[in-house]
Order: sequence, then C-alpha cells, then structure tokens
Amino acid sequence: MHWNLRTVVRLFLLVGGVLALASGTLGGSTTTLLVGAVAMGLGVVGLVTEWNESRT
Repeated sequence: MHWNLRTVVRLFLLVGGVLALASGTLGGSTTTLLVGAVAMGLGVVGLVTEWNESRT
C-alpha cells in the first residue's frame, strides 16, 4: 500500500469513526453512534479497496 493523502484521510475516518462510535455508545447519543458507524465503515472500505488495488 502506498501512503498518500487518501490513505491518511481513510485512517482518520477509521480512527475518528471508532472514537465517535464509542462516544455515542457510552453517551447514549444515537446521532453520534450513526455518524461514527458511517465514518468507520467508509474508512474500512476505503482502506480495504486501496490495499486490494495495491496488491495487483
């Protein structure tokens, strides 16, 4: 995998999504929980896609 700006943004989405998901779970905020889940999902999908493209 080549590290570039997109990789950093995807890692930011993943880490931020996990933190927002945890915060929403602990705080009982459904909106924060959903935003965290979406951000985490986008980060994971983006990193997996980038990793698969770099293998070929």
